[in-house]
Parts: sequence; structure tokens; C-alpha cells
Amino acid sequence: MNTPPFLLAAAALFWGEETGNWLVAAASAALLEAPRYVTRRWHLESAEFNRVADFCTVLLFAIAIYLYFTFGNPRAITLLFQWMPVILLPLALAQAWSTARNLDLSVLFWSLRRNPLRRAVKLNLGYPAFVLWLLAASAANRQGAAFYLGLTLLTAWPLLLARPRSYATPLAAGMLLAAALAGYGGQLGLHRVQLWLEAAAPEWLAGGGTRTNPYRSTTNIGTIGELKLSQRILLRVEADAALKTPILLHRASYDDYVGGTWVARNALFEQFAPFGNASTWKLNDARETRLQLTVHDDSDGNPVLSLPANTARIAGLAASEMKTNPLGAVQVEHKPGYFSYRALVSSGSSAYGPPTPHDLGIPKAEAAAVARIANELGLAALAPGQALATVKQFFADRFDYSIWQGRSAGRRTPLTEFLLATRAGHCEYFASATALLLRAAGIPARYATGFSAQEWSKLDGAYLVRERHAHAWVRAWVDGAWHDLDTTPPTWFLAEAAQAPLWSPLADLWSWARFRLSEWSARASERGWSQGLIWLALPLIAWLAWRTLRGRRAKTAAATGEAELNQPWPGKDSEFYLVERRMAQLGHARQEAEAVTEWLARIAAQPDSEALLRLARLHYRHRFDPAGLSAAERETLRSEVLAWLAQHPAQA
Repeated sequence: MNTPPFLLAAAALFWGEETGNWLVAAASAALLEAPRYVTRRWHLESAEFNRVADFCTVLLFAIAIYLYFTFGNPRAITLLFQWMPVILLPLALAQAWSTARNLDLSVLFWSLRRNPLRRAVKLNLGYPAFVLWLLAASAANRQGAAFYLGLTLLTAWPLLLARPRSYATPLAAGMLLAAALAGYGGQLGLHRVQLWLEAAAPEWLAGGGTRTNPYRSTTNIGTIGELKLSQRILLRVEADAALKTPILLHRASYDDYVGGTWVARNALFEQFAPFGNASTWKLNDARETRLQLTVHDDSDGNPVLSLPANTARIAGLAASEMKTNPLGAVQVEHKPGYFSYRALVSSGSSAYGPPTPHDLGIPKAEAAAVARIANELGLAALAPGQALATVKQFFADRFDYSIWQGRSAGRRTPLTEFLLATRAGHCEYFASATALLLRAAGIPARYATGFSAQEWSKLDGAYLVRERHAHAWVRAWVDGAWHDLDTTPPTWFLAEAAQAPLWSPLADLWSWARFRLSEWSARASERGWSQGLIWLALPLIAWLAWRTLRGRRAKTAAATGEAELNQPWPGKDSEFYLVERRMAQLGHARQEAEAVTEWLARIAAQPDSEALLRLARLHYRHRFDPAGLSAAERETLRSEVLAWLAQHPAQA
């Protein structure tokens, strides 16, 4: 390695400090630095370096697949990058313990082995390995000044040693210190800007797909075209038989409707502590729970939980933090990847906040159409329970579900067009219209979003919740409690299921295999999964050792055969070979595979051909006759060849 002494060891130990894998870091540091004090080396050929590189590549792909199934993205990418220097350690050790000072670039790239460069490119793995250790340490994402200080010192070490001699040490150290301080200040500034954005405008950070923003819901009202959602399975729900389907799994509610967008005006989160143990969380004061369901969440670690109405406690969820808002959204701080939890449902009222003036607001753009329908149904004269039943029956009798939205006529808003003209739309139309009609009747109502679980899977033994099962409904305040009301026609589920592609069963089977592996891996702690990597690497290491030993045996056999061919054979010292060389210089070279007698017969017209024939006979006897030549004959061959060479000098 071409790095300064102990630099690689320091980088490996720094990685161990950041990731907590001290044993792996100490072993790697010792193996990387030991060649400086041990004289023994192995002579490895290019083919053997290629074999080690191929082993690292296979190990990389195997671990990547394991991490993807276990943790999912983006956690798998972070962990893979964090362990990259350990995965590539065999290649670095192969150079450190070999006689090769540099490796050909083709060792790292398969394409260059088939199409080599015109000029070979050599590299030493010392500094690339050093940089990889530092980048992997940063993937541990441990914030604080200690990490930045360690990174600065390790980076300054080789830079100071490699500085131009024209730069004095104090000057170079001062420049590095100034750069380090500027970098530290810059990253602090960026971090504060991020915190400001998250606190000042959380609705800006809304995600698409399954990412639920508990502050704002940008609906699809007014969207022209077909509503297309993914078949990807997000949740698996194991529910008590007493729970009626469809099971509405709530994620977030909104109380103010402005310009086609529902916004949460009363959504400040408050943190609460675990109840009893670190994995049980109490949402309300209900003493008894009558039902429970278990949710297996595989939606990229979305921190907003999917919960049925009146969830009293959450069990089996070891989160670092949990918080909730008065609108019923429950958010946890949990690493990305697979996790599960049990929702215990009470028979009493929920702990959601009481109504506010926002829960009765109707925007001016929709007021006329909403008032017209409310008067037509006579909602103002009905009791709250009767009003809910009337609105539900109104949508069931006179509206249809549609995944295609046309362009609204004139200046009407999309929701007005839905209520008065088209009377067909998807769940967001039904939920928004229902909430405003109930508000017109004086009933506080909120727009709720989440999922509808109703697709049973025999393979999983649970209800599957796909991305296209995202749903919207209404929560209405009746008799001092919030009640769920879903007015979307039940046919919506079948209409969207009909859009499933033909390859859905194969995708579901793949999702099931990934879920089972994730479930098995989640039983171990994050530290424990490294043991799984070791067991995964053992067969690959055995394969590499077998390939290397096999190559060594083949190489030894080839070397033995070559040694036998290179053994001195009788007549090899014959001076007649000098005659052949001189005749070639004179333009009478012996043809390939041409016998000596044939060659002499072809040049018989040359002077002294008889003398050459006599020397050839002595040469043949010296070469092939078991009895060989006598001492006098051997001297005759030598002296006459030398005399002939003197008479026939080579041409200039």
C-alpha cells in the first residue's frame, strides 16, 4: 500500500467508532498494517487478482439482495454503502500481502478484461481504500462535532505529508484549518435551513404515493384523466373476525377545504411517552379493548401509522418517539424498512380533539351547490344520525364511481360539477362533498385519508393493502364522538382491481417472499444482522479458497510439465546449431519442420556441402545415438564447425 503508515488502520478504527463495529474494525486495521512488518509475501498473478475481485463482486450482490429483502430501500442502500470497505477488503488485502505494487485496472472492470486498453493502467488500492473507509463511516449518520473533527484530522494527515515543499508546515496547516472551519460552518447553516423549512412550511414537504402528509392533502379533485395507482403491497393486516370489512385504516384528517385542497389547521403534534414498556403506547384512557389487529408495514418506513377508528393502545412497536395531533394522526420516529405493530381497539369514544370552527366551514365557491343539495334533502331538519344516513343513501342512489374525470363545463368548480352534473367521481369527490353537506346541516365533519383493507389473501393469511387501496372518507361529530362515514360506492374496489395487470400474481408472490424474509430478519437487532452477513459470506469464502487452490494445483501441474520439457537433453550443446544460424544469415535458412538432410539436399549446390553433410552425421549421432560420440569424435565436431564458421563469415 502506498499510504503513510497507520493511515489505513486509523481510517478503519474511525469507521468502527462511527458504526459501533469495533471487532471488525480492529481486525481490518491489523490485517492492513501487518504487511509493513512481515516480510512474507505471496506472488499472485493477474488471474488470481481477478478471482478475488470476482469474489468481492459476488459478495456485494449477495449482501445487497439480503439487505434489500431485510430492510428495504433506502435503508438497504445506506447499510450496503456503510459495509462497502469490508466487502472489498479481500481485494485490498490481496494487494497488501502480495508482491504486486500496483494492480491492472482490468481487475476492477470485467469489460476491460475482454477489451483491454492499448496502454495498461495501473493503480494502487491504498488511497481508494482510505477514502472508502471515510465515506462508509459517514453513512452511519452520527451527527456531532466528533465525527467532523475525526474526518478533518484523517483528511489533513496525508495532505500535509504530500504538500509541495514550497509550502511550510504552518502555512499548509493554517490553510487546512481555514477550509475545515468554513466547511463546518457551511454544514451547520444548511442544517438550520432544513430545520427552519420543516418547522415553517411542513406542507411544502408533502410526498406522493403512500407518503401521508398530516398537514396537507393535495386531492385529485379537478384532475383530468384516469386515476392510476400502483399494485404494490404496502400493508398486511391480521384482524379479529369481529372486525367488519372493509376496515378503514386512518392516517390523517383535515379540517379546512381551500381551492380543492384539504389542509389541517389544528394539527400541532404533541409527544407522549410509552405506556408500561418501551413498545406499548397509550392513545386514550380506555380501560378495556375488545378488538385488535396487527399491521405489517412495508411502505418504506412511512412514519404515519395506519390505525382503525377508536384505537386505544399500540403495542409491539419499539419506536424512539411517538406523537399525535388532535385530528387523529399518529406519527413515529422509526428507521426505514419493515416494522409491525398491534392496534388495540376500544368500544368507547376516541381521543381525537373536539370540533373547532374550521370543522363547519364551507368555501364560497362551493356554497351555492352545497346549499342546493342540502335543501333538497332537508338536512337541516334531521337529527345528526338521520342526516348521516340520508347523505349516504343520496350518494348510493344517484351517483356512480368513476376513475375517469372529464373537463368541467363553464366556470363551475370540479366539486360543483360533480354534485350537479356528472354525479360520478372517485373517493375524494365523495368524501369532500359529504363533508361539506354535513357541515351545511350543522354537523362538524372532517376529511379523512388512509386505506381500505378488504382484499383477503390465502397465501398471507391476512388482508392485503395496496397502494391503489388508498381511500378517503369522512369523520363526523355525532353524539359527542367522531364516527367514520364512507359514502363512496362499494364498486370502487372492483373497478380499480380490474385495472390490475396480468403479471400481478407474480409480483404478489415476490412481495410475499420479501415480506417473509423481512419478518424473519426483523426479529434480530440491527447488530445481530451482521452475524447473518458472516454466515452468508462463509460459503463464498469457501468457494474462493477452492477456486484458488484449484488454480494453484493446475498451475503446479503446468509448471511441472514445463520443467520436464526444459530438462537438458543430449546433443543440445552441439555446435552444429551455430552452422544453422550462420547459414540463415547467409540466406539459406532451414525451413520450419524441414529435416536437416532435406535442408542439406536443397542447398547441395553450395560450396562445402559434403563437409556440412559430414558434420550433420556427427551431429545426429551426438543428438540421438544412445552411445553418443567418442571424445575424439566430439572434438572433431567442435573443431571442424569452428573452422567452417571461420571460412564462412556472416555478411555485413
